[in-house]
Amino acid sequence: MPRESGFARYESFFNQPPALVVEWHDDATSAKGWLCINALRGGAAGGGTRMRPGGTRDEAVFLAKTMQAKFNVCGPAIGGGKSVIDFDVVGAARQAAGGKDPSHAQIKKIKHDVLSRWFKHVGPMLKSCYGTGGDVGVDEALDTIPVTQKAIALDHPQEGIVRGHFPRFTPVQFKKSIKQLQDGVLAKVVLEDLKRRAPWTIADVATGWGVVCALRAYYAAKGETLEGKRAIIEGFGAVGGFTAYYLNQLGAKVVAVSSAGGGADRRGIRVAADPDGLDVLALLRHREDTSLPSPSTNPHVQDSQGGQRLFYFPADIFVPAAISHTIGSRTLDQLEACQVKVIAPGSNNPFRITPPPPPGSMVEGSGGAASLQLREMVANMLVRMRQADQRFAIVPDFIANSGMARTFAYCMKPGAKVSDAAILGDIRSSIEKAMKKLTAGADLNRGLLDRAYSMFLD
Repeated sequence: MPRESGFARYESFFNQPPALVVEWHDDATSAKGWLCINALRGGAAGGGTRMRPGGTRDEAVFLAKTMQAKFNVCGPAIGGGKSVIDFDVVGAARQAAGGKDPSHAQIKKIKHDVLSRWFKHVGPMLKSCYGTGGDVGVDEALDTIPVTQKAIALDHPQEGIVRGHFPRFTPVQFKKSIKQLQDGVLAKVVLEDLKRRAPWTIADVATGWGVVCALRAYYAAKGETLEGKRAIIEGFGAVGGFTAYYLNQLGAKVVAVSSAGGGADRRGIRVAADPDGLDVLALLRHREDTSLPSPSTNPHVQDSQGGQRLFYFPADIFVPAAISHTIGSRTLDQLEACQVKVIAPGSNNPFRITPPPPPGSMVEGSGGAASLQLREMVANMLVRMRQADQRFAIVPDFIANSGMARTFAYCMKPGAKVSDAAILGDIRSSIEKAMKKLTAGADLNRGLLDRAYSMFLD
């Protein structure tokens, strides 16, 4: 019997309505938020909290479904969830500062105030069946953990998963699991060549490490290593930055990276590029928050409104590690022109929706079907994904960027050994297992995304 098309399974899965969407409108700012629970499986659902200007309900639904696929790969056996907050925290802080550039302290206060009200709104689920973490615009250690602790007295943002998924835990077992999560997420990671005043933690490095583990497993299936491979990375925050770091550690050359925060108003794109390979450690040491260092301090860095310099030089690998939906048809052409062969997403749902659905198309279909906008989004993304899958080897996002989800799954298990070596080793083992399943007997140059959806979606 022929294998069902993975893309047909993807379309069916993403078009099914989620179990629950909670909407929120902040009474103190313009912020809006959505918590999507795609399904409560195994008594729980999990997925991070993201804050960005232009966030949408459908973004939350898409990401919740992606999280469910991710849990099918890395565990635990729970449903997918996601929180998306539509809010321009920097713009709000600038307005509060009278149009001047706000300080980090001002931005942090406004962000934490909004997050506090959001977490109070969804608090009952966070205490019973939903676990969250960091995502775009929200840092796990600096934002999610302290704000949920202060706002709703959570011992850990994953507490709802532990309560829902392990209902038979005794109070002692529950406390041990929470302690393992607390210690594991913030476990120190010693990087001798990248020291800083505050220690690096698992929360900083897990996702970037996972992306590189997936790439290493892909090349191992081809009988190759990462030594000498050339990479382009979009995004230089925790995911893109530590993808670059670990690629550099394994002998790959990072020839171009980009970040938001370029130009005089810091709203453009900043690009660092060097055909001979960038000094990744220097870029990381002088990173400005999640942006590349200023062009005035590094000759390889330029501000570029469109960021086209990212695709000037030949490469083997492309890692989209910024926001979702950045890869369109033009990007595919640019990657092909750069001789890229492999795409390994550090971001969820990397393929662009172009053109966007028309305004006012958020109409519920009959029988509780997915909204018209969602159906159009799925169909639109499938066009891009099919194009890409026939031109590149694509490591699916729900495998490549599952490092943090796997960290949570590992740390909440009874008796887990909590150390940086144990956690990073478990991430590598989990991702290598999934990659071996994906690549066994496969065409390693194309068709991997379709194959992955047929294997890992349910």
